Amino acid sequence: MSRDVRAIFADIDAFDPDKFVAHLTDDVVFRFGNGEPAVGRAAVREAVAGFFTSIDGLTHHVHNVWDIGETSVAQIDVEYLRKDGKRVTVPNADILTFDGDLVRHWQIYIDLAPVFA
Repeated sequence: MSRDVRAIFADIDAFDPDKFVAHLTDDVVFRFGNGEPAVGRAAVREAVAGFFTSIDGLTHHVHNVWDIGETSVAQIDVEYLRKDGKRVTVPNADILTFDGDLVRHWQIYIDLAPVFA
């Protein structure tokens, strides 16, 4: 594993929950938008796998990454492929705090309303 934020997002785009959670600590705290935080790798895997059933794919277009100590902030546009075949792109910002090469805390700031409108 590596603290390469762009590689982490590429693994999310692979649409494989196991690949995604390989970047997380066992006790990770993961919060997607205004949802309740998922705590622990297994809980995050379950949440991500559930979310993946609501879309047909996604692509992260990473514009900027800023590293401050153990924290990385990413400015991204996320392109979602909806179940009806339409593509919707929404802006997003992520804050990832690392413990070594693995993410210990992850907060995603995004509004998914356009994806499901």
